[in-house]
Amino acid sequence: MADDGTPAPTTDPSYVLVARDYADIAHLENPSVIERVLSRSRTEKVAYVSALLTSGLSKYALAGPKVAFAAMAVEALTDFGREVSEWIKTGRLPEDFSGRPSCYQTWVELLQEIDSNPIDADRLKAMKAMFLAANSINATDGESILAYQLFQIAKRLNSGELLLLNAVFRAFKTKSFQSNALLSQNVSNWRSVLANSLGHGLSSLIRQQERALAEYNLITPIVMSGQLETIVGDPSRLSDLGIKFCENIESYQTEMQKAAP
Repeated sequence: MADDGTPAPTTDPSYVLVARDYADIAHLENPSVIERVLSRSRTEKVAYVSALLTSGLSKYALAGPKVAFAAMAVEALTDFGREVSEWIKTGRLPEDFSGRPSCYQTWVELLQEIDSNPIDADRLKAMKAMFLAANSINATDGESILAYQLFQIAKRLNSGELLLLNAVFRAFKTKSFQSNALLSQNVSNWRSVLANSLGHGLSSLIRQQERALAEYNLITPIVMSGQLETIVGDPSRLSDLGIKFCENIESYQTEMQKAAP
């Protein structure tokens, strides 16, 4: 209460989504967090967010970006919860992820990513693919550890880099570079082909995005031959690590197609 006897103003925190402690409690490594996340209602949360955005009240208008961001997190979380629930039901995932440290860690970190940065859908898809590979009931300890390492790489890539990697994977599978000797060694030709394949035609953008993929050894580095940049090994430049990364995403997409109505 203020000195003049009037009630002190209070800050109405109601624009912040309630009951969003899924990431906050995840660090406790309590397996019950899985059930709590999967039981949340999309309809309830989305209706709440929609009501705030359409209320017309200035305090909510000012909070609009925060609320809109939270709405995207709600959507991403609910989608992920539905996927995990389906994978558990079909026996693809165990009911409790705490059996292997790397398995539970992917769960925690993926929830935190959804909570803090749900915007990059391609990165989330890649992370979910590695999560599925790491936690699969049939995965050996070695495969689970590898998937966790790939999960860490997925966290650091953006959508443009992932789209380029997918284009490289398609070229690897179709052996499109091997069928043309003129494309098989020259990096400049490699960039041009991929730029056209992705539709933007900008080799300079490919040059920028390939750096991250090469840094994480998903594609092979270029080798200088005099003044010419050349390719050594598979002409697509996809590495063995890159193949495994892309295969995990492909497996995830197959699972999603199976679950589609």
